[in-house]
Amino acid sequence: MEEPNIEPSGEIPEPEETPSEEVEKKPAAYSVMSGFQTVLSIAVVMATLLTLWNPRKLLSTPNLSALLRAEAAQEQQSTSPTEDTTSHIGILAGHWQDSAGEVCADGLIEADVNQALAARVGQTLTDMGYKVDIFPEYDLALLNYHSAAFVAIYSGSCTESPLPPSGFKVASSLTAQNPDKVNQLAVCLSEQYQKATRLPFTYEVLNPDHPSYHIFRDVYPETPAVMIEVGSLKTDRSIVVGQAGTVSDGIVAGILCYLNGQINTEK
Repeated sequence: MEEPNIEPSGEIPEPEETPSEEVEKKPAAYSVMSGFQTVLSIAVVMATLLTLWNPRKLLSTPNLSALLRAEAAQEQQSTSPTEDTTSHIGILAGHWQDSAGEVCADGLIEADVNQALAARVGQTLTDMGYKVDIFPEYDLALLNYHSAAFVAIYSGSCTESPLPPSGFKVASSLTAQNPDKVNQLAVCLSEQYQKATRLPFTYEVLNPDHPSYHIFRDVYPETPAVMIEVGSLKTDRSIVVGQAGTVSDGIVAGILCYLNGQINTEK
């Protein structure tokens, strides 16, 4: 038996490997493709996280409805055709669970006034057999919200000087997709609320891109939505606070006027 040829250093030389052309190409191909896929995957994950991140409490103008606009048609198709929203009503209590809103010198807080009125309106309509959803200022359930009518309740200023003018305001969106229905709801609410409270009235068309008017962007585009500012917490306090039942009854009457006459949208 022949002994292995041992170099002077005492080490046995290892046989040299000659990598084939196929073996040499794999690392290069893997590096390019996997690198591209890795970067793409990271970009997709980061974009998704940044899109879904919702800084509602940090920014004054959250617009979560932007996440759903592209899917509105698909969601509409997936909704059961037998779903009945004719007796479904949405009420928003302005500033509730988000900020105080107007704060008067004697400590009266607008958010509390708005929430109390929303609760009165909701209870009255529920007792009549309607399904009512009451929302705080910001709520994920507002996104793409379907209902026969949606009313956001706010209160006016309570500054001491100068005194704010007496009266209430009804407003709708500048870009409403169903202007006839929105107009009918606004007219009904204005007429019935003025009849109940005897307060002066103004109407305003709002730009839905304004930070304060996110509700017009959030709810389903075909949901008739209006905002009512029920009166000044300073000048009209005797009615807004002292006659809260009259205020809520006026809002209810406006909603019922619209629901009972929504087929006749043209005069």
